[in-house]
Amino acid sequence: MRKRLLALLSLGWIFNYAHRMAIPPLIPMIRAELGINNAEAGLLMTALLLPYALVQVPAGYLGDRLGRKRLLVMSIIGYSLSSALIVFARQYWEFLAVRALYGLFSGFYYAPATALIIEVYRERKGPALGVFMIGPPVGTGIAPLIVVPIALSLQWRYAFAVLSAMSLLVGLALIFTVRGEVSKPQRASFSIPGNVFLLSAANFVVLAAFFGLLTFLVSFLVDSGVSIESASALFSLLSAIGVAGSLVGGGLYDRIGKGSIPAVFGLNAVLTFILAITASPWVVIPLGLTFYSVGAIVTAYTSEKATPENLGSVMGFVNMVGFFGATVGPYLLGLLIDRFGYERAFLAVPAMYLLAWILIKLEDLAEGRKEKEGISRT
Repeated sequence: MRKRLLALLSLGWIFNYAHRMAIPPLIPMIRAELGINNAEAGLLMTALLLPYALVQVPAGYLGDRLGRKRLLVMSIIGYSLSSALIVFARQYWEFLAVRALYGLFSGFYYAPATALIIEVYRERKGPALGVFMIGPPVGTGIAPLIVVPIALSLQWRYAFAVLSAMSLLVGLALIFTVRGEVSKPQRASFSIPGNVFLLSAANFVVLAAFFGLLTFLVSFLVDSGVSIESASALFSLLSAIGVAGSLVGGGLYDRIGKGSIPAVFGLNAVLTFILAITASPWVVIPLGLTFYSVGAIVTAYTSEKATPENLGSVMGFVNMVGFFGATVGPYLLGLLIDRFGYERAFLAVPAMYLLAWILIKLEDLAEGRKEKEGISRT
């Protein structure tokens, strides 16, 4: 049962990402059709990520209180049907509204799903979360493989109808193959401990960098002289390698714990700097490993700061703050591109990873100081 549950939750997370990351490969076509600039294109990601962020804490608490599986089924069905509405959108504001509705339903997924996995797998949560967190790279990777061929041969809007049909099947499978509520705490507590704030700030910066880079990576490569087909293939390659990165991240956390966080932040800073100044497609290979390892590591570390009663709320809070960063990242990077060009604008990405590394080091210092104070009092 555990393996079936993990497989279905991972599939739901894969399509959660496939729907949201279907936009970046299509940005050149959407810009041409709607006559919008890069900043406005970035808002197509911000429009979904803001409501997504706002519902994270309620999602964690409601999952703990009402039942995690029930909330996950509602999320999958809701994000599938709302994403399909993009078929009918014609004006720019209609795209923003549809993406916001999708973001609302998709936001009810992460916190209850990760809390459920942590409760079911407990001592083996690192590898299990590593499997679950293949969702971002796989979902991001299959998105261009689905939407670009449809866009080139038919009409790009129909790709969202195809994605919706596929994700609806996952929701139905979760209803009929996993009976009842698998894990539900006896008492749900809506409380956020103070020791998660620096981690949350680091997550804010990291997800701003993550979604900013993903939103404009294809456009960055096209601007550097790569064809849109090749750029989309490299986008998918980054995600394909990211599957291994996610699994490695989960295993790495089980081995060295919190020390894995500054390690991957530092490696991401170095690799995205090389990408910004060289536009070399080869950087995609090592970047895929480090870029996508962050999710499993941060998720596992966040769970260490929670109790069974407030697990959903804590998972939701750290993810909420992170996705506030995700709402800022694409728009900010789009503004920088419009003003300074791709190469100089992309230097903001390694700067953000460096800032996240500094925040984790500050957390280390704060925890060390508290430990010394505790020892001196005893």
